[in-house]
Amino acid sequence: MSLPPKPPLPAGKRIKRSDQVVAGIKRWIVDTEQQAGDRLPQEAALIEQLGVSRGTVREALAALQVQGLVSVSTGPNGGATLTPPSYERCLDAVSSYLYFQPVDIRTLYALRRAVEPELAANVATRLSEADLVELEALIGLSHPAHGGSADWNARREADLLFHDRLADACDSPMLALFCRLLNDIIRRVIIVRHAQDGFDRFDEDVLHSHTGLMDAFRARDAARARELMREHMACAEALALEAEARMDRAGLLTGAEPGD
Repeated sequence: MSLPPKPPLPAGKRIKRSDQVVAGIKRWIVDTEQQAGDRLPQEAALIEQLGVSRGTVREALAALQVQGLVSVSTGPNGGATLTPPSYERCLDAVSSYLYFQPVDIRTLYALRRAVEPELAANVATRLSEADLVELEALIGLSHPAHGGSADWNARREADLLFHDRLADACDSPMLALFCRLLNDIIRRVIIVRHAQDGFDRFDEDVLHSHTGLMDAFRARDAARARELMREHMACAEALALEAEARMDRAGLLTGAEPGD
């Protein structure tokens, strides 16, 4: 098991040697079709094969660990093992990036209007009976007249969980990822000013929209599910703006939900 020798520095660029090692290891992972759970060569082998110092190798492995690509253990049988980066790491990276960008509520809902209808269409023929039962339970938890909490934020969480479960059932990893990211960013940043002031229209819309979606899901009607979700997203945005929703950008960096 060998890695390519340390790559030459590109002309006109000053790149840290450890960054070159990171790039070389990534190229080796791709070229040799390594999988999650496979081990990188031991530290001594990396030093010899790459022709770099121990400190450079350790710095490179630390960088890969920060990126979530490897886990590093110590001891006689220690070393670096390939690991798929976690969703949580992706969420934190995207949230940190967005903290410095001009993102607002309209932007978030414009994205939801683009991806959520496709998510609904994707899962319409894939949801199992167990999935449908869980979704029905979440519909109840999102409305106070059907067993939902008196606390509006708890009902909103049930609404978002409904959409999370659709993402879980999606067979498109990228579509599912975008939808989950949007749901969690909404959790982290959106505060609805008048949520507790008898704002019943949101509850009624969620109940109506989700019930209609369930009918489409049970009928395996992807086109109908897409259209209903498009209407649901448009209404959800309008109601959020009517209730004077605002963004608490601090949640993008702290990871805390508004009010925590």
